[in-house]
Amino acid sequence: MGARGPAPKPAILRLHEGNRGRRPINLADGVNPPVEEPDIPKHLCREARKEWKKIVPELLALGLLTKIDRSALAMYCQVHGRMVELEVAFNRKIDALVEQGVNYNDAVSLVSVDVTPSGYKQQSALFSTIKGLREECTRNLAKFGMSPSDRARVTPSSNQLSFPGMDKSVTGWQKFA
Repeated sequence: MGARGPAPKPAILRLHEGNRGRRPINLADGVNPPVEEPDIPKHLCREARKEWKKIVPELLALGLLTKIDRSALAMYCQVHGRMVELEVAFNRKIDALVEQGVNYNDAVSLVSVDVTPSGYKQQSALFSTIKGLREECTRNLAKFGMSPSDRARVTPSSNQLSFPGMDKSVTGWQKFA
């Protein structure tokens, strides 16, 4: 079962909003490893490596990536890479049918459906695999707040970032009026 209700607000966001509840804020709340770039895994496919190189600078700039995130990011990149490869294969099959004179929409339908030896039509294995990878990719995107609805559920590491109006010496329990 997924997370229920709204995610609790990170302490730094409550501080930034002015701590309307007037409760003590623990700025050291949670695990805050230093923001660092993890090494790119050697096993990633070509498309996964492209995604890694594209997304890592963005996540670092937002303070959302540390060395311990390497495996989670590698999973996201590998799933994304495989999905791209299968999408390209799917499109090549459609293009081949179009070159043979089949209407584009009909070609999409033909590639999306397999016919069993008994004549039963079912979703093609390629289409099913792409669909599964899309779902897995969406779940992995959430881990790093890379979709609009998930951005509110991630917290940058306070180990390295400084925020406007925040004294760097403020740590631990601090009460703000």
